[in-house]
Amino acid sequence: MKRSIESSTSTLSPKPAKRQASLAGFLQPKSKITPTSPRTVKSTRQNRIEQGDGKSEDKPITLVEDEDQDENKDDVQNQRPSPGIILNKGKSKAVEYKSTDEDLSINWPSTIPNHPYHLPPNPTFNHPFTLSQIPSNLKPINFNVHPQIIHNPTTELDLLYYKGFIDPALSTKPLMDYLLNELPWYRVKYTVRGININTPRYTTVFGKDSTIIPWTGYQKCNPRAIPEVLQRLMRKVEQVTSSTFNFCLVNYYSSGVDSISYHSDSESFLGPNPTIASLTLGYPRDFLLRHVNYKNHPRTGKAVEIEKFVLEDGDMVVMKGRTQHEWQHSIPKRKLAKGRINITFRKGIVKYATENYYQYNVGKGELYRWDKSIGEMKEVK
Repeated sequence: MKRSIESSTSTLSPKPAKRQASLAGFLQPKSKITPTSPRTVKSTRQNRIEQGDGKSEDKPITLVEDEDQDENKDDVQNQRPSPGIILNKGKSKAVEYKSTDEDLSINWPSTIPNHPYHLPPNPTFNHPFTLSQIPSNLKPINFNVHPQIIHNPTTELDLLYYKGFIDPALSTKPLMDYLLNELPWYRVKYTVRGININTPRYTTVFGKDSTIIPWTGYQKCNPRAIPEVLQRLMRKVEQVTSSTFNFCLVNYYSSGVDSISYHSDSESFLGPNPTIASLTLGYPRDFLLRHVNYKNHPRTGKAVEIEKFVLEDGDMVVMKGRTQHEWQHSIPKRKLAKGRINITFRKGIVKYATENYYQYNVGKGELYRWDKSIGEMKEVK
């Protein structure tokens, strides 16, 4: 993942005499953006929102932006409760969960021509420890497969928004508990532009790029097989989005202090117009989208308002088209927020995708495991 300088404790270090050539490209900012706190905007504008049933109509988009993004901001539940694009305002019909993961092919991915995920030598390849069997209460997982389609041809915002993609009443808590307890977690440290960064969240990653390089053919990293439960989620996301993936990145935001600053995932190793699916488990967090030319859009000459979602337990946003080139996204700090897991599915097409993802999501840092007795991460000695 291409990194902006994280909002985290960091220390200056001497600038290295020589940088790796492979890093030079993605460290260069694509545009000069002066960080500013978003203005408070209470406005309504018309965009095209196409419903999942194929019908389309113009509906108002209400933008409710942050007055500030620091750690002293109130709990999201005490803020104005509406997400950036109001999709379920008022007495909307309850989401119906009719589709489960039982209808997925048992021969995945071999049944999909040219699928980018090449199966590893074994299902637990390179895992630092053995994961437990998937609990019975996660078989099957119930899904909502009817998204809202959000497309703005002017600003090139292109999203699928699934309200409650996973049924929060049945599946999200056992899934989150399983991932917290079973996955290896890391608090990665790295250096960008001479600044030492402590990643302000726990991370882990599984998968390998789509090249024919064998799983054992990497010197800078050790690719890990995607665990079964994450494979099942990935297969379902592929089914409903008509996209394919070979990486699963997982973040754990332990509190409102954990965050990720504005960035885009527009790296060349993801292809020209990457599709990235982002699934939320646990406590609601604000998800902000800011246009790269938000102060002065080149087509309109006007400011582009920041889009804000409150992503709740089980929600999924799929970013596609030119979204990664034209927009940046962030999870800002929130004082009273509690634990949240974010699962993202991506497709890497070259070797450097694998090296990059493992460098910035596993690295050489300490390994952490979830300690149920104290309800927090604990370093494994």
